[in-house]
Amino acid sequence: MKAFRGTLFALVALLLVTGLWYAGQPEPAAVKPVTAKNQKKETGLPLFVFEKADMVKVEVKRTEGTIVLAERADGWWLEGENLRASKSMVNRVKHQLHDLVARATVIENPGEDALYGFGADAIHVTLHFRDGSSREFDAGDPNPSGVSFYIRPNPGDAVYTVKKSAVDYYALSLAEFRERRFATFDSKDVDQLEATLANGHHLKLQRSGDHEWELLAPRTFPANDSEVRSLLGRVSAAKAIQFIADDVKDLSAYGLDTPEARIAVRFSSRDPLTLLVGRPTGEIDGSYPTSYAMLEGEGSVYAIRNGLLEDYAAPVESLRLTRFARMEINDLTEVVATLDDHGKDKDLSHTVVIRQEANRWLWDDGVPVPGSTPSRVGIRASSIESEEFVAEEADDARYGFDRPLITVELKESTGRVRTLLVGKAAAPGKRPEGEPYDRYYARVRESPEVYIVDSGVLEVVKDLMREHNRKATADDEKAVRRERIEQNTGAAPAAGAPTNPEKAP
Repeated sequence: MKAFRGTLFALVALLLVTGLWYAGQPEPAAVKPVTAKNQKKETGLPLFVFEKADMVKVEVKRTEGTIVLAERADGWWLEGENLRASKSMVNRVKHQLHDLVARATVIENPGEDALYGFGADAIHVTLHFRDGSSREFDAGDPNPSGVSFYIRPNPGDAVYTVKKSAVDYYALSLAEFRERRFATFDSKDVDQLEATLANGHHLKLQRSGDHEWELLAPRTFPANDSEVRSLLGRVSAAKAIQFIADDVKDLSAYGLDTPEARIAVRFSSRDPLTLLVGRPTGEIDGSYPTSYAMLEGEGSVYAIRNGLLEDYAAPVESLRLTRFARMEINDLTEVVATLDDHGKDKDLSHTVVIRQEANRWLWDDGVPVPGSTPSRVGIRASSIESEEFVAEEADDARYGFDRPLITVELKESTGRVRTLLVGKAAAPGKRPEGEPYDRYYARVRESPEVYIVDSGVLEVVKDLMREHNRKATADDEKAVRRERIEQNTGAAPAAGAPTNPEKAP
């Protein structure tokens, strides 16, 4: 008890000494609020703070006229001009100003505005926000160093410097505030693409699935999704190298009354878009010739690089589908593979079923399949790509599809099925170094087109058969061992033994 009281007294004495020490320390200086005055020649003073998505209008008043960029339901437009505003310019304003800070305070009350670019030629900018509020400032000249620009927020007289990129673009021409990519769209929303060239070449493509297209004219066959997206991309990426004229009535002056190309893009959720490409301008952009172009129904004429005409004039055969199984490995739920090696390897000639659940592959008895073989089979079969197109219609006996070497049935959770058939051997291929390799005729049962493929899918199916054989052998050995153990321990009667031991002889 005495020891406890001694410890308590010592603790109280320690607390008293500590309190006296803190009491004797000088009081910390009060933190001064940040103002323009005490920030002079220092960085970090916030000038504007807002959320980018809240800005809905930008007014730029200049001696040569006012430019107004305003948000509408279908994007940003130049008010009064009925022209689309540049997306990159709108994003530039938002990005540069939403958290703008001053590099330095130059002067609180300038005696002569013109020294900083705030005279008669000053550029006045007003930002409008979704809640009805606004922010204003004058964009001035570059400072003597050339790396910063003067700016004066309104209301107020103080002049600051900010980074050059924050305000240097407000003096650019009206053309820089216009959208140069005048035909943009989301290719995922496209249902149909149709193009007619002056030489009579005609293309018509129809979407038939998320990544599936059909060529409808001038012939009919499955089209390559990546090739179609490339054609769409050439239209969506069309860029005005030069703004030629607006509100044009006489299209013949630009060859747009009888265009070199008429490309119509139809959508599931918006009005169609039709690009007209007219005669060449006679000008070169870099190493590319340019042509006049416009969107049908709009009055603006542009100069664009005319390289897209070459893509649309390419032989239709270049559009043919090469990944002809049209399935995705991640969408597969079941693969049924059958090998019929026509007596050459009877041990591998049978059918194996594997299922994909929660990104795992299982044998048909629910046991996980070890290794990468199931994935390799799924990838090879679902994304099989042709090396050569053979025929529009299959002659099953000729190509060996009446008794295929391998059959791989691919199933999705939606119920969609594709059945890959690999038939007779085709003419061997030759690698770049001259070494030959095996090739086979192939098609999917659901489509008539015949292709030639390499032996990759055959090899992985054989690997799957070998792994299944090893599993079957291991399962048999386990069953035999279990039966012997049961016989030895009497846990269960051996096969053929009498069920009633009392009646045994």
